Amino acid sequence: MISLLRAVATAAAALALLSGARAQEVDGTLGASSALLVRGVALGNARPVLQAGAAVDTVDGWLAGLGVAALRPSTDQGWTTQLYARAGHAFRLDDDWSAQLAATHYAYPFDDYLRSFDRDEFGATLAWRDRVFGSITALRQTHVSPDGHRSGWAADLVLREPLGRVGPVSLALTAGLGHQDLQRRAGFSYDYGHLGASGRVGALQFELARVASDRRAREGFGSAADARWVGSLTVGF
Repeated sequence: MISLLRAVATAAAALALLSGARAQEVDGTLGASSALLVRGVALGNARPVLQAGAAVDTVDGWLAGLGVAALRPSTDQGWTTQLYARAGHAFRLDDDWSAQLAATHYAYPFDDYLRSFDRDEFGATLAWRDRVFGSITALRQTHVSPDGHRSGWAADLVLREPLGRVGPVSLALTAGLGHQDLQRRAGFSYDYGHLGASGRVGALQFELARVASDRRAREGFGSAADARWVGSLTVGF
């Protein structure tokens, strides 16, 4: 469904939904990642996460999806859950350009701390071939945290450069920059980005990236915003 790196998720979803290569109308994914990220911030103490999702992509561009992620915030706690639901529409503008509008709801119903990340998102993505993805997203927190975050916006630019094939493996380099602005009494914004590589062998996809955020993110989120390597493995069916 989407990449397990949150910094790359908007572009990865656009790559799958806007590229024009629809092999089937219903897709499922299972995956594992070394951490679950939300725009440069690692949730669940940056511990490994398991994910599953299902998506419907109709021939006329309508799309919908449901997903779940299981993470364990600490060794002395049980597993907790991220749930999400997405709906939207993809447009083929011409042979090179495509676009997507999508609304997504994220929820963490079983963890008091992660519940502050409950949110609604409405995003617009513009893609050039399978190489350049630009998006802007309106954000609204559905569970207001004590620091007063209520709404905001984010912008992302992700570049993908195919490297060709090495035997059966298709490889690509990826890089991205993003900015998130959360509205509260004094305002809070920060920048984040990643640099990495991805590969695909049939239905199996893997990624490895270095993800980093700026000083403002580290001041606001602590060690969750530290720079880190994140790897993921996903299989589609």
